Amino acid sequence: MLEGDTEVTARQSAPIVEDPRFRHFHDPEKRSGTAIAESMGGQDRVAWDIYLFFAKGSEWQEDPPSPTDWMHQLSASWADPTHFHYGDGLVAELHKTMTRLADKRA
Repeated sequence: MLEGDTEVTARQSAPIVEDPRFRHFHDPEKRSGTAIAESMGGQDRVAWDIYLFFAKGSEWQEDPPSPTDWMHQLSASWADPTHFHYGDGLVAELHKTMTRLADKRA
């Protein structure tokens, strides 16, 4: 999404989150971001700086699965503003959501 984004920089950034449930990949054609944006009402848009939570066993088939929860740092008007968080507020909301979803599974 940014100048300088490459497969090399993606690999260098991947260890920031080391969890087998996370998938890191480089998508220079923005296919995944386009599909995710479209699934969330952003036709002809690209989703990035988003955080998606999926039910256990969810699989991406022809289209991405619907997330159980999500948040974003997009200033785009198509993205639901009630899911917008940034900085420390984003960190707190991510933690709260992960805890809530983990408690549901327990």
